[in-house]
Amino acid sequence: MKKYIYLCLAVLSIGIFASCKSKKVVEATFSDLDGSWNIVELNGKTLNPAETKQVIEFDAARHTLSGKAGCNRMMGQIEYSDTRKNIIKFPQVATTRMACPDMSGEQELLKALDKVVRFEAEGDVRPVDKIAFYGTDNTKLMVIAKK
Repeated sequence: MKKYIYLCLAVLSIGIFASCKSKKVVEATFSDLDGSWNIVELNGKTLNPAETKQVIEFDAARHTLSGKAGCNRMMGQIEYSDTRKNIIKFPQVATTRMACPDMSGEQELLKALDKVVRFEAEGDVRPVDKIAFYGTDNTKLMVIAKK
């Protein structure tokens, strides 16, 4: 009888432990970036893409990015290697030079892109529909959402 009680307790505790285990996190791959994305968060501030008009498009095959920083178009290269998963950089992102009424949002976006060193999926859904970019000090710089 004692063995039966201990066995039941062991099975019950294993069941409780297994149910408390956290869900497996979805990992974003470089190919997940491919396509057009709205910038929905920048430096901790939630953005409305309809107002900011900030869009970023990734071409994973060509290792390039393009899009709109707000008023101006942007373009640049992506530094990424399959040997260093989720490590990414956007060196020398360039923009057109149109005179815009308020350049603060564009300047903030370009500064954030310059600081990016890694990315990861936001949430636990597949296919990945949100990706966060982080700086060297592990600060979340930006979140993008699939268009």
